[in-house]
Amino acid sequence: MRMSRFNWSWLVTTSRRVVITVLLAGLGLTISIPSLADALDLRRKFYLTSGTFQGADADTACDSRFHMASLYEIFDTSNLKYDTNRGFTFGDSGAGPPSNVNGWIRTGSDAASSGGPGLANCNAWSSSTDGELGTAVRLREEWDAAAGLISPWKAAEGGEQPQCDDFLRVWCVQH
Repeated sequence: MRMSRFNWSWLVTTSRRVVITVLLAGLGLTISIPSLADALDLRRKFYLTSGTFQGADADTACDSRFHMASLYEIFDTSNLKYDTNRGFTFGDSGAGPPSNVNGWIRTGSDAASSGGPGLANCNAWSSSTDGELGTAVRLREEWDAAAGLISPWKAAEGGEQPQCDDFLRVWCVQH
């Protein structure tokens, strides 16, 4: 009587498939695929606070592991991920940031309570005094405007430039 050869290769391949399938099913039951995708997303997060703050409180408004952003940290939003769990959103924000909402922003300049956008910063975010100025920006709401100096961002300027006693949201970025 002749013995047939057992196909070990088939057994090993099938066993691997079963183990991988069980592991993936287990992962799917314990963590959802979107959560896994979020965990693997290495982009820095940023957000606009839901609450509003006066100038002197702007630099402490962000959650832990975040800090008040400088415009130059969040300038290119395509390299960042908007944190919709922490941040302010509108009905049509989707997974992105809202437009047409001013938020306090760091300027990267010396402490100043006067001057235009990019210069004034409520004395390095230590003042909430009426008449002293800060800098706030928003994502442009008008898509047909000519490119500006800080496009896609628009600075609150002229009569729109905030005073340090105004309550505004704050742009935050992950450390």
